[in-house]
Amino acid sequence: MKNNFVFNTKINTKNSFNRSQRQLKVGEELRHLISNALLRQDFYDEHIQNNNITITEVNVSPDLKNAKIYVMPLGGEKKLDVLNSLNKVSGRIKKIVSNNLNLRQTPKLIFKIDETFENAKKIYKILEKIKK
Repeated sequence: MKNNFVFNTKINTKNSFNRSQRQLKVGEELRHLISNALLRQDFYDEHIQNNNITITEVNVSPDLKNAKIYVMPLGGEKKLDVLNSLNKVSGRIKKIVSNNLNLRQTPKLIFKIDETFENAKKIYKILEKIKK
């Protein structure tokens, strides 16, 4: 009896391991341009001006039309205020970035809080409890 099943070994998942070189390049370029814009431009927003914001990662969609920017304010203080302010001025940031980005279409910028620091802290605490 012949096996009629064909298994697809290439499962398309949405993690950073399956990103193309183009997505990674565009993401890294966006990270640098947004960091420079936040550092040098004046957005007339107290939450952006008064906080040092770290851009930890930029994930670009396969069609390069959307970008999720993961941010964390220094010390993790006022995360929601900073996030709301960044999403409010995302159109202006997109315009600043588009001047220096050589793409046909500039991706839509969506800012999100990076939770990896808190997850790492929780894992560390669990490991410390196990160690004792």
